[in-house]
Amino acid sequence: MLLPHLKLGSLIVATLVLSTAVAAKPSERTRVLALCTKAYGATVDQKRNLFSVNEFYVLRVTFNRSGWLTQLAVEPKYFYTDDQTEPDHFPYLSKTEYQRLVAEVDRIKAKGPLVKPASPISMVTNFTAWRREKHRAAVLEWGEVVDWDAAADVPRLVRFFRVYYSKRAT
Repeated sequence: MLLPHLKLGSLIVATLVLSTAVAAKPSERTRVLALCTKAYGATVDQKRNLFSVNEFYVLRVTFNRSGWLTQLAVEPKYFYTDDQTEPDHFPYLSKTEYQRLVAEVDRIKAKGPLVKPASPISMVTNFTAWRREKHRAAVLEWGEVVDWDAAADVPRLVRFFRVYYSKRAT
């Protein structure tokens, strides 16, 4: 008769201890937003979770309903204006700037080692060549600016990039 009461008491104590431990752990949302604030300052649009990367680009942070990070994207600020018109002579990201920003975003949440590199062939829409590579914990997608008049050996500029996180990214 005493044994069932001891089992029930142990179960209650274990539940309280576990629930306290789970509640004490900060959510991924809280951790990621804190890292973004530390790296880029306060949000410029709290509803959309936008952080200013520089004069022309923002970092957009997206979470699912459970608070897990699903996407980090570096996109032009004009994507979020009322008319969404690209300014004349917009300063796209050089390969060096793009690689630096990908490394910064990777410090917020790592995408893991490369599993499948981008194809040398890409689909082009609206003068953007869409590229995609798969990593262990994420998919990195970016848009390269297509300039039909440029020489083949001229480095491509990057219009934007997005990192999609998933438990089944690959």
